[in-house]
Amino acid sequence: MKLRVGKRLPLALIFAILAGCASDNIQEIEAGYDEDGGAGPVAMSYIDDVATDIRGQQGLLAIARSDAELIHTHASLAMQRAQDSDWVKMHAIHIRHTLAPASAESGAVSSYGLLKAVNHVKDRVELAMEQNDASDAIEFHGEQITLSADSVLERGQQLLALADQIIHAPRYSDLSGEAPKLVLLAEQILSGEDLNGDGEISWEDNEPGLDQAMKYLDYLKEKERAYGQ
Repeated sequence: MKLRVGKRLPLALIFAILAGCASDNIQEIEAGYDEDGGAGPVAMSYIDDVATDIRGQQGLLAIARSDAELIHTHASLAMQRAQDSDWVKMHAIHIRHTLAPASAESGAVSSYGLLKAVNHVKDRVELAMEQNDASDAIEFHGEQITLSADSVLERGQQLLALADQIIHAPRYSDLSGEAPKLVLLAEQILSGEDLNGDGEISWEDNEPGLDQAMKYLDYLKEKERAYGQ
């Protein structure tokens, strides 16, 4: 990311930073913004794919979070009857389908599934960051979003492997130890994980989840609004 240290920010953007990024390092964020203006239409078109779809409805990131909420619901239900292997297997099937649906009718909120939606989020944001008309807001918060996507994808693959393990386990296997792992991974996909124990979910070090990615997207949009986008 290109940093432009020492430049003065527009007053509207300063207020946006102070209001929207209280938990972030303000000096570091300020160093990443340019007074010359916001993003152009090409870069913003990729961000719009993440924020809203072509029908003006849910964007890719919101689709991923909706699928993650459904996964968490099934994981919690599996936990309620963890001694019943058939019950746990049934919800593991739903979890697997919501992560990577075989078809639009397979149980996910969308035809994407969580993994595909998050991969598309990462692809679109990276494309936005590569454009000549990308703003410093896109470069800074885009990096936060893509690192969050990486973190979510890693845990999503772990959850997919766990769901497959449960599905293919012999009937009447003791799956009581696996059900809590479903819940834990589902929670981490949504809310991230404080790996270093500092009480915060950092956008680095494989900690963030979808909640953090959505927060960074909101920050990005707020900065662009301050620039008049």
